[in-house]
Amino acid sequence: MKNRKTLFQSLLTALAVTGIVCNPNLAAHAATSASINGHPVVVDAQSKLLTWMTPSANAYDNFLRQRWNFIKTKVPMAPGPAPRSSYPLYFFYDGFKTTSSIIEPDNWMNDVGEKVPNWFESARLYYAYTGDASVMQLAMDLIDYSLEHGTSASNFAWPNFPYTTTNPGDTEFRGFTSAGRFVLHEIQVDHAAEMGLTYFRAYLYSGNAKYLTAATNVADVLASKVRVGTATKSVWPYRVVMSTGAITSEYGANWTGAYMLLDSLIKANVGNVTAYQNARTAAKNFILQYPMVSGYWTDGHSDTNINSTTYKSNLSKSNAALYILDNPSFDPNFTTNIPALIKWTETYFVNRTAPGEPANDWGANVVGEQDGFLHKMDYQTARYAAEAAKWYAYSGDAAYKEKAFRSLNWVTYTNDSQGRANESPYSSIDTWFSDCYGEGPRMFYQVFGAIPEWAPPRVNHILYSQGILKNVSYTSTQVQYSSTDTDGVEYLRLAFSPTAISVAGVALSQRTDLKAEGYTLRDLGQGDYALSIRRQRTGTVSVLGGGSTPPLIKPAAPSNLIVK
Repeated sequence: MKNRKTLFQSLLTALAVTGIVCNPNLAAHAATSASINGHPVVVDAQSKLLTWMTPSANAYDNFLRQRWNFIKTKVPMAPGPAPRSSYPLYFFYDGFKTTSSIIEPDNWMNDVGEKVPNWFESARLYYAYTGDASVMQLAMDLIDYSLEHGTSASNFAWPNFPYTTTNPGDTEFRGFTSAGRFVLHEIQVDHAAEMGLTYFRAYLYSGNAKYLTAATNVADVLASKVRVGTATKSVWPYRVVMSTGAITSEYGANWTGAYMLLDSLIKANVGNVTAYQNARTAAKNFILQYPMVSGYWTDGHSDTNINSTTYKSNLSKSNAALYILDNPSFDPNFTTNIPALIKWTETYFVNRTAPGEPANDWGANVVGEQDGFLHKMDYQTARYAAEAAKWYAYSGDAAYKEKAFRSLNWVTYTNDSQGRANESPYSSIDTWFSDCYGEGPRMFYQVFGAIPEWAPPRVNHILYSQGILKNVSYTSTQVQYSSTDTDGVEYLRLAFSPTAISVAGVALSQRTDLKAEGYTLRDLGQGDYALSIRRQRTGTVSVLGGGSTPPLIKPAAPSNLIVK
């Protein structure tokens, strides 16, 4: 939630929000609105939303570049005194004030446990997409600072574990206490687990053992604290006080990050693998048996003191849906559950609205955040677009492609021409770094992977991968990178016809699917191709052009979801 100090009512009020709210202003908004966030609305012949950016074929690419350019060139240093003033604003504050023409910090909190993982994910995907390694340095600097200044003491009940929040401007991270909602050393366990996953991924990227040690420290604590999840007590407590071990909220549902951390270490055969396997199984069982069935995807975000078993948050549900779309073997019923999860978002966070805000803007579904904060937001709408696009890629149902297209077009309106974000154009809530410069942009790559036609034409790009890639390089007729996992899939758009594709020097063969090592290739027209590579080894991946085009083997549907 964004700057809830005036907008968040009370927990009781939030929990009372259970029905579908019809917005009486929706028809008037659609009939009279001529702009979104100051941009004139652009629509097609059906009066449905198109992007405002030109050329439209490059709009999503421009959006991503503008947001990173804003971070690199427009964000000032944090206000003094030293050492705070030696770092950019985003190290110590959640965001900036939307209503101010200058970049002025929002003095609400610092959401470390949301910002750091989201920025790393956004950076590693942008790096793979462009070859621009400067964004990785920005993300690694945030990780390093958090490790050094935001890790619990070794004698705590939850030792060597990440702090997930702190007060605005704090240079030592010890928890968000200034609003009176939390006590010293109190954290959200789900976001701490996501920090652990980020540490492991930072290790894969850098090779620096300190990140592996930090990741295993998190996994060891998770393994030691795991329990059998129920409808009232999740597999781990949602919130705890690390110094004493006191539980301040028993139930949460955002555990895909914890699952992924444990799964990654198990596959790498690092740490206490047996204990990690037990915890991983418990996490999976809880997700599938409880929130997947009840719909109580509880998580209040890092600045709200939610203590409920029935509170709903789109974040928790979206994380689960996106993970399953990449890893469908996680859920034997994914073909039923994924469309139901997308419908869940439409029911609770599209159709329900904050007063005066639309559910649908010129044909674009716009998405709120959680029960107590229904304001429509760019990053939540981007999440919805990614889920819809990926489900379209699997199912072939064009209705989901339409949903993704209109919603992603809406997200582009939240940028100004220089990449300054307005997180919620219908309200005056502040803009958060974690959401607008991490969580929202990283969804675009998942859309590209699902629908490569929406990536810019006549340019070479690695569109999306689950795994961490290194040593990325581009020329006009070659894409090359190094993989860090032994079984992965990469999605590319090429402006040349690939004539030789290899992994670790071993040539790959064209296939009709990606159920085994090889690649699929699809002609996008105008000399562009969509390439999907399935690897079952690590090493350098090389995609070369310049020779004769191989005969195309039409991929069998579904072609963009890999069933392992």
